[in-house]
Amino acid sequence: MSTESDVTHAEPDTSRQRDLVILLVALGVAVILARVAAGFSTAGKIQPPVMQVLVADFAVWLPLVAGIVWVLRRSAGTAHAARLRLGLGDAIFAIGIVILCRVFDVFLGLAFTGSTGLAPAPTLGTPDIGLLVVSAIGIVLVSPFLEEVFFRGLFQRRMAAELTPRTRFLAVLLTAFLFAVLHVLLGAGGTQLEGFRVFLTIFALGSLTGTLVAMTNRIGGAILAHVLFNAVAVIATWPR
Repeated sequence: MSTESDVTHAEPDTSRQRDLVILLVALGVAVILARVAAGFSTAGKIQPPVMQVLVADFAVWLPLVAGIVWVLRRSAGTAHAARLRLGLGDAIFAIGIVILCRVFDVFLGLAFTGSTGLAPAPTLGTPDIGLLVVSAIGIVLVSPFLEEVFFRGLFQRRMAAELTPRTRFLAVLLTAFLFAVLHVLLGAGGTQLEGFRVFLTIFALGSLTGTLVAMTNRIGGAILAHVLFNAVAVIATWPR
């Protein structure tokens, strides 16, 4: 398995290490801002539900974008654009990853709570379509793109460059671990058991997409897998 061996080793190690630190700081800031935004919403300082969703989303997105921009500021845009390419093989593997991870998630849900968790939430009256659309766009499109660029496209790549050829697989696992921890810290899962289920599922998703990126040196397949994974949840829980 090729773990992105084409990383430019002429770049000083201190530069890659600094980039990794910046990315970790960005993750920490995202968690803090998300907690602050949630506190404001709970206290009633942010009233419209759509605004609550947007503030919560941007609290996470802005630090991630800042970290991405920092790391990419010295890089050629054409090289990174090429890594976004999605081949037919990437798409096939992405669909397989989604199927595996969704089956795994359903299994965990049935084992832990007796429910898959993929059912429409009960609503009183007519659902707020505007709120649902804004939430869906963030969950299905924006978040998967930013997270895959951040985690698999940048963090995993630079971490792999710091490891030896025999240990570069650890970059995939460490990146998947941070990816899963972020989702838990952002409040995914209402209880500790649900949080553990989310951690296991997201870690599996991150490990498989990370492996695909390491094998192809492209993140298009990882982005597609993440989009489809989230889309399944949105479609399954959409009020009807």
